Amino acid sequence: MSVSPPTAARTSTWHVVVPVKSRFRAKSRLHAPAGVDKPGLALALALDTLDAVLDVVRTDRLIVVTEDDLVTAHLAERDVRTVPDPARGLNPAVQAGLAEAVRRDAGLPTAVLLGDLPALRPAELLAGLRACAATESALVPDHDGHGTVLLTHHDPRALAPRFGRGSAARHARRCTVLDLDLPTLRHDVDDLASLDRAAELGLGEHSAAALGAERRSA
Repeated sequence: MSVSPPTAARTSTWHVVVPVKSRFRAKSRLHAPAGVDKPGLALALALDTLDAVLDVVRTDRLIVVTEDDLVTAHLAERDVRTVPDPARGLNPAVQAGLAEAVRRDAGLPTAVLLGDLPALRPAELLAGLRACAATESALVPDHDGHGTVLLTHHDPRALAPRFGRGSAARHARRCTVLDLDLPTLRHDVDDLASLDRAAELGLGEHSAAALGAERRSA
């Protein structure tokens, strides 16, 4: 399905839950380029994702589940309070975020977005949310079609996260699959090859700095 990204604008109609691992535990499959600090790179990937989300959703609609102190500090500067990560894995972290969405306003549709989309453009996120709004529950698969980058439901209490390798097939049993032509939304980073492809799409400022500064000093 081809969706033309609109000009980025804010929406107040969604909660967006973003789980973000500690920079010291994130990206186990990503071998950082020579001379690049891996925790610093993992942090940068997350910050670029979150900054793009904040160009689309209100601060009180963003729910970030994390134990990373630098993520929490960065978001505090934008008046976003984080939710503590229960430290039991990705799906329990998402569940904690969904519980917070229900507590804040159970009547709002809710989206779960991966936190490793460093090329994400706000207009593409907005286009993805608008496409998802047309169906009760939807998933947007990642660039290779196996993982899930965006999972939504009109009722946050009905969301059943099954993230991990091959999650798209598991989520598809209960959701409408949207094969959207939104490359920066669908391009998560798990390894060096996907990082290189994200760089071709255009990295956000944090990721570009994490890579560029190290390359200049190498």
